[in-house]
Amino acid sequence: MTADRAGVVLSGLDLHGMLTVTAPDVVVRHSRFTGDGSTPWAIRTDGAGSVRIEDTVITGDYTDAGISYGNWSAVRVEISEMTNDGAKLGPHTTITDSWIHDFAPAPGAHSDGLQLTEDVGDIVVKNNRIDIGTGEGANAAVFLSPDIGSENPSAGPIRIEGNTLGGGGYTFYSVGGMHGARLQDVTLTGNTFRRDARFGAIYPTDFDAHTVSGNVYADGSSVPVPG
Repeated sequence: MTADRAGVVLSGLDLHGMLTVTAPDVVVRHSRFTGDGSTPWAIRTDGAGSVRIEDTVITGDYTDAGISYGNWSAVRVEISEMTNDGAKLGPHTTITDSWIHDFAPAPGAHSDGLQLTEDVGDIVVKNNRIDIGTGEGANAAVFLSPDIGSENPSAGPIRIEGNTLGGGGYTFYSVGGMHGARLQDVTLTGNTFRRDARFGAIYPTDFDAHTVSGNVYADGSSVPVPG
């Protein structure tokens, strides 16, 4: 299915497969997307496409991620039982007041709740609950690394604020990428970490964040910051 009319509002969808958004200012609300392994994504933007996703459920087997790639916002979205990643954080993306949980990684997957793999920005992750579980293949609640290099310039800051985060091997990664690529402006503030990661709250190697403060465990004790 393709949304190719600017400003169209799509409500009450029950889609097995993928919605491709090629027009600006599309709205998806009160909908459900179920993956059956036949498509890479539930919702993806392409070209000039942008989309706001509200009060929507994304679940099941998508071969890449539930949401991809840039120019999207999600509010009160539930993403669960994913076999790969929950959502790709491309440029100009926001996710707030959402619940990402209980993944079922495919064999060989390294599943992240939210994943960024380029040197991009203008990203807000705020007031969400993200706990993908600790089973085989569950990698991180939030993974930030320009792994594919620095082909794309930073579009602005990255803000990870006020979330409850858990699961994974390490719950939170923010590291440098290939060929010296670095994220330009990462803030990690006011988050609450569960103590259920296999190895620890924050991946300690090559930690890359400019502002880190107020991150605690559920009992109020401070989360150690890699030095």
